[in-house]
Amino acid sequence: MKFVPETSLLSPRIAKVTDAARTGDLTALDEFWRDLDTAGSPLMEQLGEEGQTLVTFVWRDPGDTENVLVVLYSAPSEGDLSRYTMKQVEGTDLWYVSYLLPSDLRTTYLLSVNDSLKPYTSYAEVLERLPLYQPDPLNRRDYPIFGNEQNKYVVSVLELPDAPAQPWNIARRGVPMGKSQLHTMDSAALGTQHHVSVHVPAGYTPNGDDYNIFLLFDGWAYYNFAAVTTVLDNLQYTGRIPPYVLVMHSNLDQQVRARELPCHSPFHDFLRDELMPWLRRNYNVTTDPARTVVGGSCFGGLAAAYVAYRSPDLFGNVISQSGSFWWPGKNSELEDQWLTEQYRSSPKLPIRFSMEIGSLEGPIGEYDPMGTHRAMRDVLLEKGYEIDYSEYMGGHDLICWRGSLVDRLLSFHAKVAAR
Repeated sequence: MKFVPETSLLSPRIAKVTDAARTGDLTALDEFWRDLDTAGSPLMEQLGEEGQTLVTFVWRDPGDTENVLVVLYSAPSEGDLSRYTMKQVEGTDLWYVSYLLPSDLRTTYLLSVNDSLKPYTSYAEVLERLPLYQPDPLNRRDYPIFGNEQNKYVVSVLELPDAPAQPWNIARRGVPMGKSQLHTMDSAALGTQHHVSVHVPAGYTPNGDDYNIFLLFDGWAYYNFAAVTTVLDNLQYTGRIPPYVLVMHSNLDQQVRARELPCHSPFHDFLRDELMPWLRRNYNVTTDPARTVVGGSCFGGLAAAYVAYRSPDLFGNVISQSGSFWWPGKNSELEDQWLTEQYRSSPKLPIRFSMEIGSLEGPIGEYDPMGTHRAMRDVLLEKGYEIDYSEYMGGHDLICWRGSLVDRLLSFHAKVAAR
């Protein structure tokens, strides 16, 4: 699906303002802005086919607006930015663009005012321009994404009426909380520092039966923006999953992350020879790979599949949320989709997979997230791997992953009735 401005349907609210403005009557415009102050943006109207919602993004011109670009993370541009640019209602301060969208969509977006309108050639370029963009000032639902405590990027949330519920991310009354402790590790294998936060479930005991392990990359983001510890507390309390010790790993910064997560042999060595032995010395956890899950999103999903490939005796279950299986890209001496080819050419390993990708993750330049993700799935199926695969309505977006992570975890365990 591509985000193409909707021309066959016009928002009744926009039409009312437009018709009145043609006669010089701005009463409807004043009413429009008053209502929006209460209801917030974007506008959502049920005008099209069942299962679709007309969504209209708006901008109020302070007097110097030349253009307004809607930066939708679900649909990075393939070069044509016209589908994301607003138009002005003549004679008014109202700019808008409308899309007819699936009613189960959840995504995030930003606005770029007086944009250069230079097409993106890669997802990296989208990220590089983030400081130039701003949340929608008329949307009261914002969401902090990656960064650090001093520098968080905030985006606006678009959540349509039928978007899947995300109830497990909310703390529940009466559910005992586990405890988290942050550790700092200096890696001999990598020469870099790592933040490792370990969350033990409520009632954790250092003796007795050992606990399952869930090693999660980009742990800082999942902890702060996906409430992953609350998710595990809720799931474990209701008996949906057995008790896990959650290990949230975070690289020192984005530059280090981009070097260490994508199929980096020294990073695997750090996990195998440093992190996992340390974990077992300090926590009552399993040595059984069938009870050990490694997971992440984007480069983290790629890294999870890679370290399991290298050490299936440690990691028997892989969660990949929009894994970057296109890596390393065409500007590399390594073959395209390198990790997929390793799985294709090697004997089947004792690993189970739970994979997902957003159905709106279209190509950007040389990258084809959807195509390469499906190619990895097909190779695993051909080799006989156990795999739970899903494509959700959304994009490359933590606001989707925070909810669907529950499905990925449950795919490894029998679902039992909640208490």
